[in-house]
Amino acid sequence: MIGDGDPSPIRVSGARPGVLALHGFGGTPLEVELVVDVARELGLAAYAPLLPGHGTHVDDLAQSRLADWERGAEQAFQELAARHAPLFVTGLSLGSLLAARLAARHPEQTAALVMLANALWLTAPFPAWGLTAVARFKIRDFSIPKLTADIADPVARKSHLTYPAQPVHAAVDVQRAGVQVRAELRRVTCPALVLHGARDRVCPVANAQRAIELLGSSKKRVVVFPRSRHILTRDLDRAAVRGELLKFFDELLGDLPVESVRTLRPPQTPVEP
Repeated sequence: MIGDGDPSPIRVSGARPGVLALHGFGGTPLEVELVVDVARELGLAAYAPLLPGHGTHVDDLAQSRLADWERGAEQAFQELAARHAPLFVTGLSLGSLLAARLAARHPEQTAALVMLANALWLTAPFPAWGLTAVARFKIRDFSIPKLTADIADPVARKSHLTYPAQPVHAAVDVQRAGVQVRAELRRVTCPALVLHGARDRVCPVANAQRAIELLGSSKKRVVVFPRSRHILTRDLDRAAVRGELLKFFDELLGDLPVESVRTLRPPQTPVEP
């Protein structure tokens, strides 16, 4: 891998609702560490798993497919939900597709959905048209070198932990996942927050409004960050992204039934008149 850091899953103990955070294609849980930090600040349990095929060697990613990533996401969801349901389900890029599918399939266990840099469509002509051609003409698998992540912040870009290449057949499955999830978003009815970087070169910024239009949620909001690219959780607007997540989660905690929330915050001492 290139970059710095530990690709291991990230766990935070706390109250329910739990927060599930899913990273993107070729990435690691460090991509969604910001989401975990917000959960920690609110006293909520959080889990950012390492998806199958990730965090080891690019050859492992080349052998993995959508079914593997969905299996990993489902296992993480059920593990966290067993003690901390309902969940706030979040994801970045590929992780946003997995998160949306979980929200559609488990409405009774999902209290909210957050889609970060969603991959409902990939940018054309590259990589979208290239991946379409690979699939259509059944081109033999190969990997495209990846020197850096799509991050505007030069410091974060240099340190970002990711694979140094992207296997195209696995990437084709990301594109296929986008097609499938687009047809399922109407089934998502929980509150939803859609965040996107205006300078995203992997997934077009138009995806943000497209997601809002496809979601079946009655409560939904979109925010576009003007300076950020694809990995907006680690980019120039990350403080503003954190603020939006904190606000969204905190508002939802007030809306959930009392029995669905177990707070770890100490009770406030009444002020003497």
